[in-house]
Amino acid sequence: MQTVLISRAVTVKSKVTPLLRARLGAEAQKAIRDVEQEMERFLSEIEKRRALGKSDEIAGLERKLRDLQARKDVLTAKLKDIAKLSEGQEVTQGQVQGFYEVKVGDVWSEIGTAEIVLEDGRVVAIREGNSVTVEVIGRETAAGEPER
Repeated sequence: MQTVLISRAVTVKSKVTPLLRARLGAEAQKAIRDVEQEMERFLSEIEKRRALGKSDEIAGLERKLRDLQARKDVLTAKLKDIAKLSEGQEVTQGQVQGFYEVKVGDVWSEIGTAEIVLEDGRVVAIREGNSVTVEVIGRETAAGEPER
């Protein structure tokens, strides 16, 4: 049978748990702190330029400062959105590239869609095509017994 190996995007999603919410919140808070530090540096630089009478350079710095404020506003809104996430809700975390072996007779529209669902870093579902879900019920321990 003829086949060809293709590369395709696979969407990675995570189920919202208290651990995920805490991690996303911490990442957003760190990003906000980083932006605030950058804003402080720009404010300091603007004051130095004013003291030196270099008004031609101030406009560019003020524009960058406004851009940073806009970024901070977006991050603050994101932090509020994180707090509103519902337990069990799936959020997109990104994409990875995966390989798929296409065979004669495959339905093209089903080949292009694939998702991996994580819960606290563990794969709990793999969906291909028309969102067919393969649930991972439990995993085996080193002794070969199901984990409870």
